Amino acid sequence: MPERSKRIKLDDGGFTKQDSHHRNDRFKSIGSDISVLLNFVESLTNEDVDESVVDVIAGGDVVRILKFLDSGQDRKTGELHAVFKALYIIILKTSRELSSRFPNVARELAEGFLEVSRFSLCLNTMKKSQNAEILKTSLQLLASVVTVSEDLARAVLRYIDFDSATMRKCSQRRNLVDKCDVRTCFINFLASFVYLDNSFVLRELVDKKGALELLIGESFVDKYSNVILILCVLKKIAENSSVSKTQRVRVFNRHCLQRLTSLYLWRGEGKTVDEVLRKDNAEVNEHELVSIRDTVHKLLTHLFTSSRFGLVFSTKFDINVQYNRLILLCLTSAQMEDAYTDPLRTELVVVALCKCPDLFPHYLDHLAPSLYPRDSPSWFCLIEFIFHIYRSISKYIVQFTITALTHSLTIEVLAINIANFCVLSPKMIDPIRKALQYDKSSDVKNKAIELMGYLQQLLEIPLTWLSLNQLPSTMNFTSDQLKMKIELFIRERIPHSKWLVHFQKLFKKNLNDPILLVDQVVSSTDQSEPEEVFEEAIKIEDRVNSIEQSLNDLPEEIRKVFKNLEKSVSGDCNNLSADVIDTINELPGIAKSCFKHYSNYPVVYQYLSKFIHFLYNNTSLIVLYKPKIFFKSLLKYVDLPTVLFTNVTLQHQSMDAKIPTILDEHLLKEYLFKFLLEIAFVAPKVVYRHIPVLWLLSAYNATMSSLDQTILTMIYLLEKFSPGSLTQFRYIVWGSSLCKHYQFDIQNNILNHPTLLHEPNVNTLFNVLDDNQLLDSAYNFPLYRRWFTISNSHINDSKIVEINRTHDPCFILHVLYYYLQCFSEDCEKNNSNVIKPAQFLKMFYVKNCLCYAVAGLSSYSKHMRNMARTIIGMYRKLLGLYISGNSTTPNNYDHSERRINLSFKHFPEGQQIAFVLDTLRNSLSHGGGSVLGGGSRKAKSFHISIDSGGRLTKIHANFFIRVLKILSQPENHMFQPIWNCLLAKPAIDLRYVPEFLRLFFSTNNKFTIERQWIVRLCVDSLGDPADYLVMENSLVFKHILCAYSLPSADMGFKFSVLRLLVNATKHSRIVHALIRFHAILLWLSRHATASISSKEQRKLFLCILENIHNALAEKSSNQPIMDIVNLIKDECSVKKESVNLYAIATIPSES
Repeated sequence: MPERSKRIKLDDGGFTKQDSHHRNDRFKSIGSDISVLLNFVESLTNEDVDESVVDVIAGGDVVRILKFLDSGQDRKTGELHAVFKALYIIILKTSRELSSRFPNVARELAEGFLEVSRFSLCLNTMKKSQNAEILKTSLQLLASVVTVSEDLARAVLRYIDFDSATMRKCSQRRNLVDKCDVRTCFINFLASFVYLDNSFVLRELVDKKGALELLIGESFVDKYSNVILILCVLKKIAENSSVSKTQRVRVFNRHCLQRLTSLYLWRGEGKTVDEVLRKDNAEVNEHELVSIRDTVHKLLTHLFTSSRFGLVFSTKFDINVQYNRLILLCLTSAQMEDAYTDPLRTELVVVALCKCPDLFPHYLDHLAPSLYPRDSPSWFCLIEFIFHIYRSISKYIVQFTITALTHSLTIEVLAINIANFCVLSPKMIDPIRKALQYDKSSDVKNKAIELMGYLQQLLEIPLTWLSLNQLPSTMNFTSDQLKMKIELFIRERIPHSKWLVHFQKLFKKNLNDPILLVDQVVSSTDQSEPEEVFEEAIKIEDRVNSIEQSLNDLPEEIRKVFKNLEKSVSGDCNNLSADVIDTINELPGIAKSCFKHYSNYPVVYQYLSKFIHFLYNNTSLIVLYKPKIFFKSLLKYVDLPTVLFTNVTLQHQSMDAKIPTILDEHLLKEYLFKFLLEIAFVAPKVVYRHIPVLWLLSAYNATMSSLDQTILTMIYLLEKFSPGSLTQFRYIVWGSSLCKHYQFDIQNNILNHPTLLHEPNVNTLFNVLDDNQLLDSAYNFPLYRRWFTISNSHINDSKIVEINRTHDPCFILHVLYYYLQCFSEDCEKNNSNVIKPAQFLKMFYVKNCLCYAVAGLSSYSKHMRNMARTIIGMYRKLLGLYISGNSTTPNNYDHSERRINLSFKHFPEGQQIAFVLDTLRNSLSHGGGSVLGGGSRKAKSFHISIDSGGRLTKIHANFFIRVLKILSQPENHMFQPIWNCLLAKPAIDLRYVPEFLRLFFSTNNKFTIERQWIVRLCVDSLGDPADYLVMENSLVFKHILCAYSLPSADMGFKFSVLRLLVNATKHSRIVHALIRFHAILLWLSRHATASISSKEQRKLFLCILENIHNALAEKSSNQPIMDIVNLIKDECSVKKESVNLYAIATIPSES
């Protein structure tokens, strides 16, 4: 028995081994015998799929399966189905579960299948066949090929036409019995592109005509699994940052949004829409219904509330243009009728209107026809819905007002936008009037009265805010003028004269109770949308404290090394001790240890940059190692792409590494760039071999921050080391916009040269620059910024420029020049395919590029002014060619006149801009304007020689900038007086403030607007003593100090006067001039110690006195005057304030 048992065991083992060989041999000829392939496909349902695939690959003949698809062989439908299915299964398994065992099989099969003849055979089979199994298997095969790699996915997209009848047939063919029908396979095929998680593939799919339209087409009658997958695909597209807003609007068009909103009413799978709508509640799966409604609600909420990843065009207030019309069409579509009966749809309407305030009156107009009074439950539900909308949007009235003010709208547009939230929409007036007079039901009448009473309460919110706050100085009107405009506007929106009286009483009341503003939401805190983070100024004390704290966190040994070397750096390098020399020799090892364990400490890079500068810039020292040893250690242990080229700190740190704060993150990036800069000064080849210039440009924001100046130094040093490395790019792009044109790849901490995706063109400039930031930079142009020069000197941390968003003219002026030069070359070659001359010239003006070039004329750097003058000259030349090209000719007068009208339609401001630039040129002409009517400035300012070589003072530069901006606003009241000023004489006298006396003592009915305009020009332009000299010649201070106490001086004018004095007293020379020539202390003793009703006004007085005190404290001989200043300051401080001290949302006032 034991022997028999043992013999049975041996026989059993032999049988198993033989069976294994048999299984490997049965698929050995799968690439040559079609019957073997058919057996393999049939065995997939009975055996383990992974084992079968392993057996096929082990046979070594798997790639030859593609031979069955070669041309010249007529295959039956069943055979083609078997080939497609076999390829689908093998590619799918070897690209996923079996990818580690067979890493190259899936790609070889996919590439072989995508050969032209084989791929065409698959598409032709799908086109001719009506067999569902063939269509399903073909789509599954295509989906498996897509999942192999990015390049193969893009190849499939390139050859498939989703607008063809074949793809439409696949997207519409459903089977209620089959869980995996043709449409399901088609949806999975499209989803394979999206779930590849590749931005380039996703963008190409979005640009593919007809693809996503087929995806959403049959969704209302589709099965639950398909609808959920469709919504998930659309959500990934919406949340992908690489998809532009134009592409997003193209995907989520009107028809797509209507299909999505119809899913709120989804009732399950069915043949037709009528069949689905006839289903009872018992036939609908409640869980599936809730899941789909929640998913589609989250998607639509994201689209209707996000301006960055959605469809919202925020901060748009043009009453004639509906920027968010796509959202309005969706909210007013048939699918959103009776939205008040559904809580989810009600919430969608409310959040969309709160995010798109420009749609508010239009949506209420849509509801107006249903508001005609009737005593029915539906009417009361609708009126409650209107109440809910008003209540929800009431919290954002102040926020909408502040946003509208910051965009410098005209007073009429601003008044309309404010009043829209507090009165009825135009089409609601008649229904509510009839409801107020409805005698058949007292409930209807009471509801209408309640609505009007609530609107009256809403109007108190903006009126209270305007009473408690001052408008920004960029406005050409005051709060009282704005209130008058609002009062005139609401007269048209009140349904009954009785209620008009109630509303008008609000404008006569003294509304100054800040409790009304407690519930106002001033700033949005949407967590789903990452807001743009603006760099704030970091104080020098904070920087020092952060550095000292991080230094104390280092180990004692490293701390001692840094302290000893720092003493040697500041001392005599000729008398170094033996310990210091040993420490210098060990510095590479110390740096390596710091990079390995403490790479997220800014102090490490701060000290190392000092040491490298000390070692390699002293000829008396002999260093035994090259600087590249530091750079190699840095590449080995520090994740440079994560630190330098993103806002994320290092992820791979030791357990004892500290968690950096926001300040530490900024300092880490800044000091690491300075460390690289010190190495680049000594060994530029080492640095620029590993860091291409495009990577530096991607981290550069072109501002005056110390970080950006360091990056700019590295970029210019690269250009000096390798001429043409920067200028080889015809169109320079920088910042985050580079990711739209280049693909940045990283391998093992090595920065590869980016791959070009979309070549930049002349229009790219207007996509990179932010017009508001560029205009702010023009108004605050850095006068003392010198033309860029590279100097190998260590930067003292105490003298670093604070972080700001002002553009750096050394870079921006270069960019503007290169783009103008490239456009001129294209015009000479008649190459205007990208952008037409009228479009380029207008965009250059609208995006404030011309204004920035004018501001460059106020720089004290002669090179900066020359560059600005060149840019203006090139633009004027192009503008002249454009105007002359559209001029009339005697031969064909009618045709030329039609061309002129067309040119005026595209660029109506062209000739006016040319006239302004000619006036600017005449004003700067040599000789002082004895012939042209202009005058030069004096040769001395405060007994100091000033540069008169074509430089504009800041006040004249800002004047020309404001004139250029007004040209596009003919409805502005200042358009006519300013244009009359320019027409009166061919040049501006640069010794005086332009038109100060004419505007300050205006006899126009709107004299306050003209006076405020010229005074605010002075407030914003007083930057140095040269500006004060111009104002003194025009008697500016004499007139405004006298006018401060006049009855015609409103609060807006008084605030402007005080801000002008704040700016003036920042300069000690101007302080002495004000004391000597204007008795400013006597004026302050009269007005600063009087009864002051505004807290902001008292702050400005105290700021003026503090500035005067600081200016006089420089000399001890000024002690008697300082005693007077302290006395006035004490009396001003002890005065009681007459305003409530509640926190009130205010507009940041200009200093």
